[in-house]
Amino acid sequence: MIAILYNSVTLSMLISVCLFQNEWLEMRVNIGWVFFGLSGLLFLLQLVIHPLRKFCATFTASALSLVISCSGILLLLDSESVRIIPASIIREGLMINRVPFAAINTAMIAFAVIGLLLILLRRDRK
Repeated sequence: MIAILYNSVTLSMLISVCLFQNEWLEMRVNIGWVFFGLSGLLFLLQLVIHPLRKFCATFTASALSLVISCSGILLLLDSESVRIIPASIIREGLMINRVPFAAINTAMIAFAVIGLLLILLRRDRK
């Protein structure tokens, strides 16, 4: 279950950053809401589709999801934007504009590292 949520969030961030690149869309739609809605939709799809659920619940799939998402975001954004846009998407979605980007970036990095470690530890239990 953790792995499926992890994959949903990482891939949703990549898709949200891609959507953020479209200025027309970004000015008219809260991309943060798209991020959270897409995360929920991908989570449900992974739960419902059995072969997808079996694959996505693995450490390999989670590591691959993280690598693909980070690589895609790094290809799309320059070094300054990579520190601002993902955090901005989350801030918009949660409507917490007073929280600094650095705090949100720290939380995202913690989610990425701790989530992957939890998935790895869960894998060893089986």
